[in-house]
Formats: sequence, structure tokens, C-alpha cells
Amino acid sequence: MKWYPYGHDFGNAEIGGVTVINGKTVSLSIPTAFAKVDTIALRNLGVNVEQSNVHVMQLEDEEAAYAIGDLALQQSIDAYHGRGDIQRYASRFSLRSLLTVAATLIPDDEFGIYVVTGLPAETYIKNAALRLAIKEALDGTYTFTLNDEKTPRRVTIEVATVVMEGAGALIAYNDRSSNKMTESAVIDIGGRTTDLYVARGQVPVVEYCKGKPVGVEMATQMMMDSFENKYDRPLSLLEAREIMHAYAAQSQGELAHYPEIASYGQTIGNYELEKLVKEAVAQVGSEIVSFVASAWRQSDRDAVAASFKPVLNIGGGVFYFYNFLKKRIPHLSRPDDPVHANCIGYCTLAGRLLIRKVQSGSTSNNGSATSIRIF
Repeated sequence: MKWYPYGHDFGNAEIGGVTVINGKTVSLSIPTAFAKVDTIALRNLGVNVEQSNVHVMQLEDEEAAYAIGDLALQQSIDAYHGRGDIQRYASRFSLRSLLTVAATLIPDDEFGIYVVTGLPAETYIKNAALRLAIKEALDGTYTFTLNDEKTPRRVTIEVATVVMEGAGALIAYNDRSSNKMTESAVIDIGGRTTDLYVARGQVPVVEYCKGKPVGVEMATQMMMDSFENKYDRPLSLLEAREIMHAYAAQSQGELAHYPEIASYGQTIGNYELEKLVKEAVAQVGSEIVSFVASAWRQSDRDAVAASFKPVLNIGGGVFYFYNFLKKRIPHLSRPDDPVHANCIGYCTLAGRLLIRKVQSGSTSNNGSATSIRIF
């Protein structure tokens, strides 16, 4: 059986996965949304479960199949996302998401993944028991079907370690030649939270590692509330997501179009939609900047993160809030792939640990000696 290093990020808004196949790093993100579905009914409705953006999986020991990601948002008005439940990291939903993304990236019918994943800074510090719970929830060998494949998949998961979110980005992007006394920093803005991580060398500086429940989803909800107040009808989560993504793409100079949104037969113009998003993003952006400034203020002259190098901005929130933070932290930078920054680092660490495991002649999950191929 072939083993792959794997970085797993069970985010509030996005599920991310990164692995290495034949020396090439591959990644995938899908919305954090789950809904029980009837696969026969889906086919009767004309849903092609073989499309690249469709993910339907069913574990062998479960009667229900789950749509995950975009299809869950399309088929359910009350899709599960686990927001506010810290135990979701050690849940069956995290397992389903891990297996789905890994099996989408890796074509093998049977394989193993050596997993590194992360927890928000404050959760990691205050809830050590959750790290063990994650390993207990995810470790094992699982048989399941993905998108009505005729041949079931068989995947073995072993969690190598759980790290603090932000550490992954520094593993992937920090300059290893920098002074070991230099403090490196990460601002990770996700769907529901903004997490701050600072490390001296490879050791977290707890004083600067903080989190706040503010992120892209707060701006999304503000925009949805404003839309409903103005046009007297609510936006669906799918509509709101498409509006926010169009705004983010345009802010990066990409060619993107707002979805066609109607209220009582009248189409809402792009200008009006953009105005609602801008107002919400500006309000949340100012709150994020204030949080970072208060957490990392280093002098009465309002020096923020002045001694940190680098200061990385990662997560999906980069596309909305980077420019606000850049005005306060001039040396702030962003990687080419901010969405998968943590996952890339997790996967890098998983690869190192997997090689070390093989070289040490470790045993497999069931304790029997094993000869494995990696990557």
C-alpha cells in the first residue's frame, strides 16, 4: 500500500487538503457544508454526481450518503457546518471531509495518508485533550464510496501530529536562514475567526498567540442582513457565497461576474451588490485591524508587529482584508496561495515525519510490521 503525506484543514468555511503525488504538490478546497442526500433522487433530478465540483460519499458502516461542499449548499437550506462547536475537529464530519478530499486528490483505490492538522491558537493552548480526541476520531482504516464509484475506496488514516494553526504557514514560507531569535508571525483570517500566531525559532510565543471570532462569514452575514432589509427577501447561503467570491475575485483584478440576483421580479444591479459587500467588508476589516493592533502593539508610538519578520497574512480572508492590514503593518506579506498556506506546511511536516517513520522501521496502525511505499 502506498502512503502519502497529507495536510488537513477542517475550517469553519472551507475544507482544505494538500498532498504530494509523484513529487507534485496538489491541493483542493471545498465549502464546509454537509447534507444527507438520496443518491437515486439526485440522479432522477438530473444531478451528475461525476462532475468535478460534486462530492457525495458514503461510509461502508453508514446507511446515509452525504453531499459535501457545493452540492450540500445547493440541496439543503440547513446544511451542517459545525460553526461554534469546537468538538467538530474530532467529529465524524471531519472524518468524512478528510476522506472525501483525499480520495478526490488521490486516484488510488487503496492508500494510506499520514496526516498533520491544526487547531486555532487559543484552542490549542487551552484544550490539550482535543488533540488526542482528533487522533482517536480520525485514525483507522475506512471503506467508502465516492460519487457512485463502482469500486469502493479503502483508506488508512494515521494522524502524525496536531499543531497550532499558523505554524503550518511558517513551515511552508518562513526563511530558515533567519536568526533563531527573530519572531515570525502569521495572521490567519478564515471564515469565522482571525487567529494570530507568533513563534521564536520554532517555539510559539504564547503572549502573542490569540484568536477572535471575526472573519469573512461575519462580513457575509452583514451583507445578507443589509440585503434583506433593503430588498425584503433573504439571500440563500449559496447566493451570498457567490456574491462574496465575485467581490474577492474582482478585488484581485480577476474577471468575475456577480450572480444574477432578483427580488420580486426585479434584478439587483452589480453596483448595488458591490456596495453592500464593500460596506460589510470595511466594517469587519476595521475590527480585525483593531484586534491585531491591540494584540501586537509594541510601543506607545503605535508600532504594530514592528519586530516580527516575516508577518504573513493567510487564509481566505486575505482577499478581503489584506489591504486594511497592510496600511497598519507596512511589512505585511501574503503567500501566492494564502488559502492553502497552512495545509502546505502541514503536508511538508507530514512528509518529513513519514520519511522518519519509514526509516525507523515503525509499525502500521495494527501493530504489525509493514513494508510501505511513500509519495
